[in-house]
Amino acid sequence: MSTAAPEPKANMGQPVPRYDAVAKVTGKAEYAADTPLSRPAYAYLVTSSIAKGRIDGFDLAAAKRVRGVVDIVTYENADKLKQAKLFSNGGYASTTIQPLTSAEIAHDGEIVAVVASKTVSLNNSVSIPTR
Repeated sequence: MSTAAPEPKANMGQPVPRYDAVAKVTGKAEYAADTPLSRPAYAYLVTSSIAKGRIDGFDLAAAKRVRGVVDIVTYENADKLKQAKLFSNGGYASTTIQPLTSAEIAHDGEIVAVVASKTVSLNNSVSIPTR
C-alpha cells in the first residue's frame, strides 16, 4: 500500500501536508474548546414550529428580562451580522437558506431567533412569542 497522495486530477487542488495529523490522531492536538473562557456567552437557537409562514413581529420584552439574557437576535436586528458566503462564491456555507434574513419561514425548525445568554439553562425559561 502506498502512503503517497494520489496524483491530482484537473478539478483538484495540490496536496497539502497535514502537519497536525499525528497530534490529532494521538490526542495531543489542542482545540479552541480546550481553552477555558472566563466569561463565555452561550447561544440558544429558537426555531420555527410551523413549516411555512411569515413572522409579523416579536414581543421580546419578557424574554429580555430573564436573568442572564445578554441579547436576542431576530431578522429585525440581524442586519449587523455578517452573512455567510456560499461555497460557489468561495465561502463556507452549503445552503442558500440563511437564517435571520427575512420574516419568511421556509421550513419547520428554521432558526427564527438566537438568544445570547450568560448561562446555559435558558431552554425552558425563555419563550419568544411572535405576533
